[in-house]
Amino acid sequence: MYAIIRLGGGKYYTSAVFAHYNNISAADDYGKYTEEIYSRFYIVLNQEKTALIKQYVFDRKNEYLEPLILITDYSHDDWNMDEDSGFGEVNTVSKEEILSMAENGTVPEKFLEMDAACRFEEYNSISTEKDIENLMCVSGGFHDAYIQEQNEENGTLRILFEGTWGCKIEMLFSGELTYDTASRNPMERDPYWFGATLLINNGYICFADKEDVSVEDIKEGCCWFKARNLIYRVIPE
Repeated sequence: MYAIIRLGGGKYYTSAVFAHYNNISAADDYGKYTEEIYSRFYIVLNQEKTALIKQYVFDRKNEYLEPLILITDYSHDDWNMDEDSGFGEVNTVSKEEILSMAENGTVPEKFLEMDAACRFEEYNSISTEKDIENLMCVSGGFHDAYIQEQNEENGTLRILFEGTWGCKIEMLFSGELTYDTASRNPMERDPYWFGATLLINNGYICFADKEDVSVEDIKEGCCWFKARNLIYRVIPE
């Protein structure tokens, strides 16, 4: 896994992610949704890359739920992970070991090497199912998103989404481009998305404001985009 850690005011740094847990056990208050949300944290490097830290997803002091960490690469093949809860750690350490490191502010050299092997790309293209998973993860499935800016030039459509949790998402569609955004015209209708579907179909990338739909279900009345190419950028707020 890899992530952007938000520092506020558009400032951030990036780090490999080494574990994901919460502070509540199923035997305690796991059923209390609010407590469970605020107890979630990841273990990442500090900004100086000198120690492991617990990075909580949400800050209780904030009025709104805005994540402080944005997962840009959800790959976890090298993790010991509970697929039901999504919690676990890289498979080179135990939970007890990595929690102790985070508490004591230490970091093993192998973790620094793992982080150095990751390269943060500001712009990312969509060409595989893994790419789709990463975009949907960092955008929160575009829940509560809305189109803030839209402009087309030389066959490329630029869409800027606001409302995605903790960031904006800039998307550039090109190549045999078709689209329809009339259904989300803020002057006439509710502009907010409640979910989204992103598909690769017959060499085209299809994106629409409905969750878990097929290409055939993307019809008139949807906000949709279809193009050969899609590049996106995450802009932390």
